[in-house]
Amino acid sequence: MRVVIAGGGMAGLVLARGIVQRGGSAAIIERAPADRRIPGPIMLPFQAYDALEEIGVLDRVRAAGIDVPPLRGGRPVAISVPRQTVVEELRDGLEILWEHELVDLLRDGDRVVGARVRTAGGAHDLPADLVVGADGTGSRVRELAGIPADLRVADTAFVSFRSPVPGPEPFSIAFLSDGRQLTLLNWADGSAGGWQIDRPAGGAEEALAPGLDAFREAFVRLLPAAEAPLAALTSVDQLGYREVTEVRCEEWWRPGVALVGEALHAMNPEVGIGSGLGMGDAQALAIAIAAHPGDPDGACRAYEHWRRPAIAPYLAVGGTASKVYATGRRPEHERWPPA
Repeated sequence: MRVVIAGGGMAGLVLARGIVQRGGSAAIIERAPADRRIPGPIMLPFQAYDALEEIGVLDRVRAAGIDVPPLRGGRPVAISVPRQTVVEELRDGLEILWEHELVDLLRDGDRVVGARVRTAGGAHDLPADLVVGADGTGSRVRELAGIPADLRVADTAFVSFRSPVPGPEPFSIAFLSDGRQLTLLNWADGSAGGWQIDRPAGGAEEALAPGLDAFREAFVRLLPAAEAPLAALTSVDQLGYREVTEVRCEEWWRPGVALVGEALHAMNPEVGIGSGLGMGDAQALAIAIAAHPGDPDGACRAYEHWRRPAIAPYLAVGGTASKVYATGRRPEHERWPPA
């Protein structure tokens, strides 16, 4: 079965490696150039371990990262590792078509039979038995296939930073009275922190308007472990702001096309398991393809049959899974930006 995967992120790479490892054929189309680097760390959750171990990269990823306790059975609950390290491990040996933009899906009646891509040299077609959308919350595959999705901008936004100075522990967290979090994660290049705030009406401009000194003081008051990392910052430009789009799809596939990862179900990052769920999707689809080598529809049915029950509990609780609520009114010093 010839599989074309749109999206060269972690889920797409795990899927491709799983297919090739089982004797199949998979090509990844990726808009970005080959030399693009992905900044910052990722905290890989334990939900990713089975998929990474099966394709033979878990030990190398862990060796390049920092264990996040607690440990059970000798394994940490998560691994802090540079994103670039993970994708480089996953890319090794795969067919990746860089600077290829998906512009349409090829059809034979109601069935998708390939992808049309655009490159610097023009457009051309890639025939496929199955096109997989591993292309994130704004999935072009999902859009072109006409698969309906419920997209919602989360009520949580994130003010984040990266510092060359590590914190005192691999991972530090403070839960606020409304259940949101402040976090500090150590990694190879220092530390990365973030504050989950109410999404402000004014977006980044409003969130960053109080300035670095005010942010540093407020953050350290709530999470003292961040004092040294934040002391190393010198400009408000070193703070980042982002909003998150959550995705829910009830329809997982159509003839000749399937979705995995955030193209199918994107959760608020405060839950901390999105990458693990995406890799688990990819592993399940790779297994299903190998079990139905001449039947892409049969593979998709099996994938959904196996995987939907595993995903359902996470989708049922959504972002509330990570919240630890306190009673009473939220103190003013927990608000950012300040009232």
